[in-house]
Amino acid sequence: MTLKMLPLVLLLSVSSLTACGKKDTAPAPATTEGAITPATDPAATADPAATAEPTPGTPDEVATPGDPDRITGPVAKVNGTEIPAEAFYAERDKITARGTKIPPDRLARIEQNILKRLIEKELIDQAVKTAGVAVPAEDITAGFDEYKKRFQSDEQFENYLKHGRVTKDSIEERIRDRRALEMLLEKQGDMAVDDAAAKEFYEKNERFYTEKSGVRASHILIKLAQNASAEEDAKAMEKVKQAQDMLAKGEDFGEVAKKMSEGPTAPKGGDLGFFGEGRMVKEFQDAAFAMKVGEVSKPIRTRFGYHIIKVTDKREDRKKPFDEVKDQIVKSLKNKKFFTERRKLLADLEKNAKIEKFLPELPEPAPGAAPDPHAGVEGMAPPTDAPVDDGAPE
Repeated sequence: MTLKMLPLVLLLSVSSLTACGKKDTAPAPATTEGAITPATDPAATADPAATAEPTPGTPDEVATPGDPDRITGPVAKVNGTEIPAEAFYAERDKITARGTKIPPDRLARIEQNILKRLIEKELIDQAVKTAGVAVPAEDITAGFDEYKKRFQSDEQFENYLKHGRVTKDSIEERIRDRRALEMLLEKQGDMAVDDAAAKEFYEKNERFYTEKSGVRASHILIKLAQNASAEEDAKAMEKVKQAQDMLAKGEDFGEVAKKMSEGPTAPKGGDLGFFGEGRMVKEFQDAAFAMKVGEVSKPIRTRFGYHIIKVTDKREDRKKPFDEVKDQIVKSLKNKKFFTERRKLLADLEKNAKIEKFLPELPEPAPGAAPDPHAGVEGMAPPTDAPVDDGAPE
């Protein structure tokens, strides 16, 4: 593992620390055309960061948190291996360079989190190397393909890379890091989850596997701003008419959507999947729920532009059978087990390692001081975690 995989994790942390709950993260794989919001797992894991302890041998050139005077030597040593200041400041600068004003005390906690993660990473690197773990190339390829499935289209994935401050290489490296740690944990103990455990979780959490009634629809979107001029509206309607003519000639709706739609679902033939009430803008929802399966709508105006909608399926409330969700549950339980065992491994590695830290420790809170409301959200997701929707169930 190298240091390239840390930026995404750190960005997740600073959004909680600097905006009092306001999200300010890289674009997530969601559509901008009124589609459903991605569902989440029943719960998500967290891995709280620990406060750094003072250590002897601190270099003379130690900068106080947020101080422009920077350390030129290592920020820490792990079993004699240095963690260079350059690596620390590379991660710190990605946060401070975003232009957000961060109070000094909070910046100090962020810095300690960065240091903690770098130390944890080095500990795991060393353990993986000692165990002789080597990740097969096909595991990385399979992991990357699975990662891309989080996005509705290649266009959305490329947009995520463009705005998410990550690269294909850094994603592959994070996948490699995750898999290396999984292989290490598998060497040390049983990481399997059997069907009985999955069934038990299913029966205790049935509410998470009940689908509400909904509609599945595809659409062709011709974008038009809400304050568009009459001329712009006329040009948009020309495109709408062109799409309607193609459909009238018998062309497949999905193929017309690929050619004509200006929304991110165009590569998928405009398919929005199933959605329930309240998941779409009102004009779109009202039209879709009133239509019959197979019916194609007249142009529907929303704030996104003009939509031609085709309803492809409808469903009533239903409970998903266990066999349908078993793989999802097993994956989530494995994920939870992974983080539990990761914490145990790190506790053992830290206990038996020689760790020297060269950043100033955080000051003790004043007696009687109110607890920091952000203290419980400082912990960053473990650096090998995937960033989007793989939270583990509790």
